[in-house]
Amino acid sequence: MAGGAERYTSCASFPNATASLDLAGGRGYAGGVTRDPTPSPLTWALALVFLALLDGVVTRTSVLWGPTAFEHTRDIRKVVFAQTYQAARKLYATTSASPARIALLGNSRIWLAARETFLQPELARLAPGPETSVYNLGIFGAGLGDMEVVSRHLGRVRPSLVVLAIGSSDLLATPSSPLEGLPARLLRVGWADGPLPPRHAVDRLDRWARTVWPLYRFHEFARAALEDRVVRPTRPEAFPDHVRSTRAIFAYMHGKQAAAVEQAYRAWRARPSLAAFVDYLRVGSSGHVEMVRNRVREATLPSLESPAGRVLDALLARLAANGWRAVVLLMPENPLLDGDVAGEYHVAGFSAAAADVIRTLAARHHFILVDARRWLPAEAFLDLDHVLPELSGFQRPLAAEIVRALRS
Repeated sequence: MAGGAERYTSCASFPNATASLDLAGGRGYAGGVTRDPTPSPLTWALALVFLALLDGVVTRTSVLWGPTAFEHTRDIRKVVFAQTYQAARKLYATTSASPARIALLGNSRIWLAARETFLQPELARLAPGPETSVYNLGIFGAGLGDMEVVSRHLGRVRPSLVVLAIGSSDLLATPSSPLEGLPARLLRVGWADGPLPPRHAVDRLDRWARTVWPLYRFHEFARAALEDRVVRPTRPEAFPDHVRSTRAIFAYMHGKQAAAVEQAYRAWRARPSLAAFVDYLRVGSSGHVEMVRNRVREATLPSLESPAGRVLDALLARLAANGWRAVVLLMPENPLLDGDVAGEYHVAGFSAAAADVIRTLAARHHFILVDARRWLPAEAFLDLDHVLPELSGFQRPLAAEIVRALRS
């Protein structure tokens, strides 16, 4: 309504009387009988009961958390949303009576390298007995700020151990590697501002609303899930439970390009060098190469006082305040980068500087630091950041560190 008092009159439905609505005065008239439009307490109570029931039906059932097609998308523009949804489901819709619950926080590095189907068998082998449940909460593109927001939900699973898996490049705060993005926006909760204050007052109000109202907290996921069930799109293939060969992972990731990618990979293995590895990447992952180069151009050496240092400090402080045991895991780095004398794909000294910051903050909060940067050879890597899922063998030393931490 653009003006002040707006009045609508109709005689079509009431030929013997005038019906009107006075929005300014708050009075309703129908046939000369005055009606008070103010809702009664009973109306409000019924509305609240309805909302509570709707909230429970959506947020605590398969309406929201059931299988969907979108969560297995291959569209890179939708992957972050899909994996944030998967992380939320693991936190809010997975029940486990296992005495040991391992939560893995991180981004695509840990999402690929330590999927539940790879890691849980190794844990069972090393520590026979009561079952151990793994919650891989890695999300593609997640920065430290995103991980800090995800950590606010860990009370849902009451983890026995949290593994914070980060790489040295996670201490960047650049356009190519922002500290937070979509996961932080979708999962933000809490009354107090975090280490990265909201940019606008409306963001703070949004966070408060998500804190008190679960249905609003997950409304983006609910909309996507309902649309998925109504439209019923073709369901893409889920990520495989086990990866038996490089050809299998290339087929999943690159589809019709898989044969060409495999050929380039074999050419690199025949004559291993950084140049041959980059040639292999350019066949199927040219975007990754350019992202790494942009990251290098924007990089500055990290410090305890940098934005990334402050966010990591806050994240570790949150884990400590909740009394959770934690391991800070410095993820493996591709040793081919040692041959990058031109500095195209890494910044000399950056890894060491980042490790010093991470080591200092882990010690400040009395957490174990596991430096896995040199765990794996070059042939264990899928690209310049990620290890080959399962084929790399990364899950074996990681399982050993988890068992050691649980027993300490």
